Amino acid sequence: MEKIFKAFEKNGWIALGKFGFGLLDSTKNALKFAPMEYKYLLSILLAAMWCIAFGIYTVELFYIGHNIIGHWVIITAVFFTFLVFRTEKARTPKSPQNVVKWDLEKEG
Repeated sequence: MEKIFKAFEKNGWIALGKFGFGLLDSTKNALKFAPMEYKYLLSILLAAMWCIAFGIYTVELFYIGHNIIGHWVIITAVFFTFLVFRTEKARTPKSPQNVVKWDLEKEG
């Protein structure tokens, strides 16, 4: 019975991890077609909701404000980093087209 419990616990954590990463993956979740500003707003609201929920659950109501501000700072930093990378990727010049031609009739 202990082997079954350990196997279930191991597979359960793997399944939970896959679900969590799938939920946070912006190409797979429900917000994949939403504009970036909407994703940002919902991320902040969800983070605040979870801070309040866990604060109430753990009876640490004194630290909810600090927790919400911390989540806001981290989410803002992630979105700002994404914005900088996306902007720089759009600004980089495209590489020139390959002009090398391989004529198989003249080879070998």
